[in-house]
Amino acid sequence: MPNTKPQITYAVSLHPSKEAEEIIASAVKALADASGNDFIVKSRIPPHITLGAFHATKEKEARLLELVKDFSRMQRPGKIQFTGIGSFKKKVIFLKPQKDRFLTKMNAELHKMLLKEFERAENGYYLPEIWVPHTALATRINQAQFAQAVKIAEQIKLPLETEAKEITLYQCHPSFAELKRFPLG
Repeated sequence: MPNTKPQITYAVSLHPSKEAEEIIASAVKALADASGNDFIVKSRIPPHITLGAFHATKEKEARLLELVKDFSRMQRPGKIQFTGIGSFKKKVIFLKPQKDRFLTKMNAELHKMLLKEFERAENGYYLPEIWVPHTALATRINQAQFAQAVKIAEQIKLPLETEAKEITLYQCHPSFAELKRFPLG
């Protein structure tokens, strides 16, 4: 009989400095207040850049944590520069970081390490060949909310430069939870 244990979706995410996190969180709150769409605020999702999403059973979670810890030790802190506002199908508005060597290398190395033992998740959107790094400001917005949300997002002073010093393993589905943060280096 095939393995029928439920798969959990996990994400490995990079975090901006506390200062940049506060600026971004303030914009997320302003967007939520103006649009009435408070999914990110209500879910208590902190500003981040997802490097990869993976499926695993609950029994494999400890192994995933171990690998993410090892991965974090092999990485170094680095600069991230947010240079614009973007959207996915007018349903998600995000801050666009410059897709530079720091981000692309970290994304590629994470996948090289984790795909040996874990399945990709989120339709493969985080795989190195197609990954669009982003920090969501509003998700699940409708067409009526979109134009207003863009106006608010454009008030963020760009470019916004920050240093990423840690990564986090999150459980994303069936429910959202921060499992553990790890310093880079």
